[in-house]
Amino acid sequence: MGEVTEKKLSIITICYNEPNLEKTCESIVRQTCQDFEWVVIDGGSNQATLDVFEKYKNRIDKFVSEKDDGIYNACNKGIRLASGEYLIFMNAGDYFYDKDVIKLYYCFTEGNVADVYYGTCRTCMNDKSINVLNYPSVLTKEYFLVANICTQGVFISKKLFENFGMYNENYKIVSDYEKWLQFLLAGVVFQRLPIIVANYGLNGVSTNEKTRKLSLSERYDVICKYFTPEEIMAVEKSRKIRYYLKTRIFSVKDSVTSTYRIITILGIHIRIKRKRI
Repeated sequence: MGEVTEKKLSIITICYNEPNLEKTCESIVRQTCQDFEWVVIDGGSNQATLDVFEKYKNRIDKFVSEKDDGIYNACNKGIRLASGEYLIFMNAGDYFYDKDVIKLYYCFTEGNVADVYYGTCRTCMNDKSINVLNYPSVLTKEYFLVANICTQGVFISKKLFENFGMYNENYKIVSDYEKWLQFLLAGVVFQRLPIIVANYGLNGVSTNEKTRKLSLSERYDVICKYFTPEEIMAVEKSRKIRYYLKTRIFSVKDSVTSTYRIITILGIHIRIKRKRI
């Protein structure tokens, strides 16, 4: 593998038998700025996948191929191996928007002291652009009640994982979502970058129809952990949820017995017991 030197940035690639792996690798090795460490965590893929990595062995700095216990277990392995001051996850199947992303990242972050930098991502299906995910310049707790930011467009200070712990491996889909809330509530500094960072494939685990119910269940668990019923109702009452969602995402109604109010958020049903008068 490539020579290991201390870098300010580590790119971590998580993979398991990804057919579009080469697109990811090419987007990394063709960056006009190569001032980064590349860490690959493979989950014990087939020979065809390993053959692709073999083509890039001279650029890969750290490589592990072994069975893991899921995406976030693999992510945590990558974090522990990475030596960069900041980390970005460019997982197999996703890829940098263009060849100048890392160069622009360094330009826009020079002299800045943010803990998390987040840029725009573009969703793609079969190499065709579906949507550009633009995020607000200021992230709030209320924003994360109804939306999220794309991990492939985020540069994270490694110190945050040292200070707040690694990804929660009990979650299979939404551990990164939980981390944004954890960081935000702790006063971590987020800063938006005015660039498109990555193309995010809509065929990943979190967008697979088979895992959609699991994702909603896990998101419900995180929402209940970080939001009070009063906060949820306050967001609904304020009617200030605009962001990039085009339609009203809340539904509030009473239960048949009128003992509960049922709030629906992006398909997640939350029951709040009504107070007796």
